[in-house]
Amino acid sequence: MESDKIYKIILTVLAGEETQEEHEQLSAWLNESEENRREYSQIERLYQLSSSSSSKKVSSYYDVEQAWKFVKGQTIDKRKSFIFRKWISYAAMLTLLLTAGMFYLYKQQLYSLSSQVNLEQLKEPILLLDNGETISLDKDTFSIENEHTIIHKKAKVLSYIPQEKEEQNIKTDRKNRLVIPKGKTYELKLSDGTHVWLNSDSELIYPTNFTGNTREVILRGEAFFDVAKDASKPFIVENNQMKIKVLGTSFNVSGYVSERLQNVTLVNGSVQVQIDNDSAFRISPSEQFLYDKEKQTTSIQVVNTDLYTAWTEGKYIFKDTRLEDILSKLQRWYDFEIIYLQEELKNRRFSIVINREDNLKDVLEVISFTSNVKLVQENNIIKVKYLEKGGE
Repeated sequence: MESDKIYKIILTVLAGEETQEEHEQLSAWLNESEENRREYSQIERLYQLSSSSSSKKVSSYYDVEQAWKFVKGQTIDKRKSFIFRKWISYAAMLTLLLTAGMFYLYKQQLYSLSSQVNLEQLKEPILLLDNGETISLDKDTFSIENEHTIIHKKAKVLSYIPQEKEEQNIKTDRKNRLVIPKGKTYELKLSDGTHVWLNSDSELIYPTNFTGNTREVILRGEAFFDVAKDASKPFIVENNQMKIKVLGTSFNVSGYVSERLQNVTLVNGSVQVQIDNDSAFRISPSEQFLYDKEKQTTSIQVVNTDLYTAWTEGKYIFKDTRLEDILSKLQRWYDFEIIYLQEELKNRRFSIVINREDNLKDVLEVISFTSNVKLVQENNIIKVKYLEKGGE
């Protein structure tokens, strides 16, 4: 599929206005290669970082036509042609967003692409401030004064401590971005007292101070929220097409780009989930809201919430779970690629408890020992096959 066409489809999907045909075309493109899925993820990150219902249109800050002329007018040597094609692709996508009037951003968050972190090569969690500064979180302790908030880091917990100031003097467009790579998890305490646990390969965009009538954050990936109660300011989580609205509760959100199913699991309290501005669904404790991105269907089921929140305590509990779903989650903890030599093995079901400190080799051996499925590790690749040729 031509680059311009797929970028237009991606834009439409991110805006929640795609047709069934466009949804199927994007799904097919994502299934073609890992590179396509990685590129979609990078575009989505850029879109989410710059999107906000309360921000100004970017067209008021930039002359789109002049910017595009500049990009097209650049000359490069052959050694840089591949890199240039990538930049052209993103520039084309950005121009589509701009001219469509659908790409929003906060004035303080206009980072250039060249200053962005290579998230695929990230090894430690990082914090991106609203001024573009990047802070590695590998240090044990530090404190930073940011506007009217103290950002304090101790061990694996990042805390935002508000200072006593008049709310009207606090800037509302200061947002930070916490990025967690594969193989890592992190805890975050927001300025309102809400506690967030971020799982591997996830990001959260949030204000340093909550002002106005709502408390809004943007999530990519998976996180568990223990929301501080404030009846006057609903807490809203945006995750792909889902919007979760709460007043004070504990719940888990899982919405990775590469996974077909997105879910919201409620531990206590009450939440309201909305898909693409359609009808809202209210779920009760021990219920899980499911959204199938491919079929565009929703459902609510009663679940054991421990199965979906145990990761916050450093373990995964799988009960009669498909092997593909198990390895997909472990892939984010241990950072490996998967090759299924027989497609039907994806649907084999297992019940197993895995601790975060368990060695990957030991985990693979346990799974192999309990069935005729063999998981072989070759460097950073896990090959899944039958233990014996001709196995069922």
